[in-house]
Amino acid sequence: DNSGRKSKAVVSTQSTGKAPEPGPFGVLDTMRVGLVDQRSEITPKHPLEQSELFYELNQHHIKLGMANSISGSALPLTIQAERASAARIGRLPGVKSSYLHLEVFTGMDEDLSIEDVFDVPSPWEEGPQHSRCNATA
Repeated sequence: DNSGRKSKAVVSTQSTGKAPEPGPFGVLDTMRVGLVDQRSEITPKHPLEQSELFYELNQHHIKLGMANSISGSALPLTIQAERASAARIGRLPGVKSSYLHLEVFTGMDEDLSIEDVFDVPSPWEEGPQHSRCNATA
């Protein structure tokens, strides 16, 4: 499930787990993909890196388990249903959603992350609006 807080502007080999594909001319687009770290592809990853990658998901499962043991199975099911409905809320085609409801529900609205300081590029910087709308229609 997507929390809406992860930046998708930069794709790296650590986030996808596979090497980026070359562009149309057979060369990596370093401006979009970023620099490729060959060492991370060869050496095994640290055990804590895997733990940190799924930290928020693990905390969510721990909270659901506590809610289940305290008040029964109805509360975790209700929490999961509301979280799923908050993740589905979007805007019109061509406009990226901020997932504000999901952030408030999970408590991420009070956290200051790197995406808050260095915001992802505006969708209006990518190109004219009509070309994106025509592509989605």
